[in-house]
Amino acid sequence: MPVNSKILGAFVIGFALVAGSYTLSNFGQLSEKDQTTPDVYAVTTAANADTRTYIEVSDKNSDGVEDWQEEFVNQTPLVISADVASTTAFAIPNTVTDRMGIELFQSVLQAKGRGNVGPQRAQIVSETADLLRQNTVKDTLFTRANITVIDTSNEAIRTYANTLASILVNNNVPGSESELVIIDRALKTENASELNKLDPIIAMYKTMRDQTMDTPVPRGFEKQHLDLVNVYQALYATLTDFKLIYSDPVVALLRVKRYQDDATGLGYALQNMYRALEPHAALLQPEDPALVFAAFAPRR
Repeated sequence: MPVNSKILGAFVIGFALVAGSYTLSNFGQLSEKDQTTPDVYAVTTAANADTRTYIEVSDKNSDGVEDWQEEFVNQTPLVISADVASTTAFAIPNTVTDRMGIELFQSVLQAKGRGNVGPQRAQIVSETADLLRQNTVKDTLFTRANITVIDTSNEAIRTYANTLASILVNNNVPGSESELVIIDRALKTENASELNKLDPIIAMYKTMRDQTMDTPVPRGFEKQHLDLVNVYQALYATLTDFKLIYSDPVVALLRVKRYQDDATGLGYALQNMYRALEPHAALLQPEDPALVFAAFAPRR
C-alpha cells in the first residue's frame, strides 16, 4: 500500500523531535553501569566514528517557510461560507438538567477558588440535590375550595360511594405493564418511543383525578376525598415527568425516586376511603359498584 508522503514526513519529523529531546535531556549523563564497568566495545575513535552530516535548509521562494515545510502548509486561506454556517441562534438552557449542570459547575469553580475556606465538592452536590428535591418535584395540592360539599344523607352516601367505585373500575387500563418496567425497557433499548406506552396510564390518572374532583362530596368525607384526588394528581404528574427521561433526565429520575411513595399513597387513600364507608355498609346493595372498596379493607 503506498504511503502518503505528508504522513511519512510528519512521522519522521515527530520521531526526530522526540529522539532529539531525549538525547538532549540525557546528554552527558552516564548510567550506573557506565560509571562502574565501561563497555570497551562501545568505545569509538576519531578514525572509525561516523561523520556527522546536516540537511541543508533552503527557502527557494523566500516566503519565510523552509522548503521542507511547504508540504505541510496550506496555501489556501480558510473561509467559512455563510451558506454552510449554522444559523441556529443560541438558546439559554431551559431544562432543569441543563440549569442544574451550569449552577453546579459554577459552584464547584467558586469553591475551588476559595480554597480550604470554601465548601467541599461533596457538600455542594448534596446541597444541590436537596434544592432540586425541594423546588423541582412539586405537585398541585387541591383543597376544600376545589370540591363541592353537599349535605349528608343515606342516599347521598350511597350515590357517592358508587360514583367513586365506578371511576375506579371504568377507567382501569386492562393488561397494562408496570410503569417502571416500561421505563426500564426504554432505557435499556435506548428507544424513546417505548415511553409512549405510558400515555394510557397517564390519561387514566388524569381522568380519575378530574372525575373524582367533580363528584359532590357528602359532608364528613372531605379529607378522604381530597387524599384520593391528590394522590391521583401525584401519580399523573409523576408519570408525565417519567417521559422526560431523555430530554430532562434529572426531573425524571427525581420522579422515579418518588414513584413508590405515590403508589403507596394510593393504597392508603383507598384504604381510608373503605374505612370511611364501612359504617355505612348497610346502605349498599349486592349490585352496587361500591362493593369494590372491600378489596382495600385493611388486613386484620
